[in-house]
Amino acid sequence: MATPPEPPVRRVELLVSARTLLVIGGALALAWAMIAAKQALFWIFIALFLAVVLDTPVSWLEQRASIKRGSAAMMVVFGVIGVIAALATLLVSPFVSAVRDLIEDLPNIVNRIRESNVFQQLDRRSNAGEELERRAESLAAELPSRLGDVFSVGGKVFGFGLGALLITFMTLFLVIELPTLLGALRSVLYPRAASQVDMLAAKITKTIGRYAFGAIVIAGIAGTIQGSAAWLLGAPFALALGILAGLFGLIPQVGATIAAVALSLVTLTVGIPQALIMLGVCIGYQQIENYVLQPTVQGRAADVSGFAVIASVVVGAALLGVVGALVAVPLTASIQIVLRELTAERRAAVALARAATPPSSATPDST
Repeated sequence: MATPPEPPVRRVELLVSARTLLVIGGALALAWAMIAAKQALFWIFIALFLAVVLDTPVSWLEQRASIKRGSAAMMVVFGVIGVIAALATLLVSPFVSAVRDLIEDLPNIVNRIRESNVFQQLDRRSNAGEELERRAESLAAELPSRLGDVFSVGGKVFGFGLGALLITFMTLFLVIELPTLLGALRSVLYPRAASQVDMLAAKITKTIGRYAFGAIVIAGIAGTIQGSAAWLLGAPFALALGILAGLFGLIPQVGATIAAVALSLVTLTVGIPQALIMLGVCIGYQQIENYVLQPTVQGRAADVSGFAVIASVVVGAALLGVVGALVAVPLTASIQIVLRELTAERRAAVALARAATPPSSATPDST
């Protein structure tokens, strides 16, 4: 019997043009450049966000006070820097002193806790009191010597110095040149697309500006209420604690919780009842902020669902830390505005199709 012939071997050739290779090489080079320059891109992102936030007051000064845009931008930018410098002066030194006082008084705090009735009942069944006292004494002995290193590392992490200077001037120039940049973008677009860009830019700028203003208002309320509570309870450096609560209040959802822990710990140097009252005030205010202030002050500005707020804050904090948590909600609102505009025609067409389609009146046969 004759052997059947073997099927011919098929060759698969993959032809890649020189243009495709150049595109792939360019994409890889761009990705490598973005990874290598991630710190610079981070600074540019912060400067762009700040420029959009500050565009609202700059435009207001330009239109209402008849001030040139460059002068208005300088007034706003350097005014904000002055406020931040004043807050830092009022906050940093008292906060360091309060932390040191807390560490030095930690053994006494542990003794007061051990003298309470609840802890004495627990201590009869275990040696938790002696262990807690030993750990507190060890912590109080070690932390003061390391406190300076912690704040030194914190200063490097937050990019003071050259990074702050670069961000300041990038923000200043971006605020001045925003109308010019938008005009350059409109010049290469057809009239319809140019009008859409103008509308989107106006909506995004207005939304971010209103959100930032609302965040500042809520931060002021948080600082006033919690700082006043700290002053009434006799906590050290009540003004600094109020400023700290206001700064943490800028972080949506989680900022109030962090402020409650920090203020309660500092108030613990006065006494355990005072610390519990401070914690109760912070928790009560947090409920008011979450269910009254946030929906009233910022709900209309951002127009973002509660789930989207929490999810964006978590993702933003994971990607960019504190800065990511701060910009997460307005950035999410801006993306939502763009998506609504891009899908406006399709949503209108779907609505017309549904309106034109009569409801089905047919019923299944019962036979």
